[in-house]
Amino acid sequence: MSKKISLKQFLMKSGKFDKVSDCISAIENGLITINGKAMTNPKYFSNPKESLIKFFNQKLRKVSNLYFLMNKPAGYLPQKSNEEKTIYNMLKNLNLPQESIQSLHAVGRLDKDTEGLLILTNDGKLSNMIMSPENGIIKKYYAVLEEPADNDKIKILEKGSKIKINHKLHKTKPCKIKITGEKEVYISLTEGKKKQIRKMFEAIGNKVIYLKRVSIGGLQLGNLKVGEIKQITGEEIIDKLEFLKTNS
Repeated sequence: MSKKISLKQFLMKSGKFDKVSDCISAIENGLITINGKAMTNPKYFSNPKESLIKFFNQKLRKVSNLYFLMNKPAGYLPQKSNEEKTIYNMLKNLNLPQESIQSLHAVGRLDKDTEGLLILTNDGKLSNMIMSPENGIIKKYYAVLEEPADNDKIKILEKGSKIKINHKLHKTKPCKIKITGEKEVYISLTEGKKKQIRKMFEAIGNKVIYLKRVSIGGLQLGNLKVGEIKQITGEEIIDKLEFLKTNS
């Protein structure tokens, strides 16, 4: 039996809207009808299998769930933008219908200047599972520093340090950092605040000059080349996340 979802969620899954703001605008301006009646509440819940939802008199359908792994290059934004290069420019090579491409979103943050593993999907339930702080999914990064890694200062970061997020002080959660070279480290953490790792090292007087995410839970970057995209299944992702939990 299909579950009810909000009108906003359904419309974004239809792939007809490039941005959430466009979707909400269409709803609030009465351009969306459910069973012939204009619906202006983005949070209205319905069962798409039992409701006829139209946009400009065109019947909308939910795009099938899709799952991809990407090795994101530096210089690309993970969110949609009309001003800068984004990962969505790269998705045009997937040979998918435009609706399918527009329905995809990146799971979690990966700054413009950061490379590495990124999950792309239109499965909101799976996204929430990965991003929920309660699940504590570990993300692992490889970083090259400007100055040699100081073991004593690294221990401070592992216990938690204060950084500024949106002009407010934030105490980071404990993490694990392994020094693998004079200026090379691996960082494993469950948080994903904006530019968190870069700000953590700035807090101890160092600087990250190269950053790459190598894993999310049990999902590994492996041999995926920079800019390469690989389709997988939702079951493969869930299996890897469950593998991580049962072995933590």
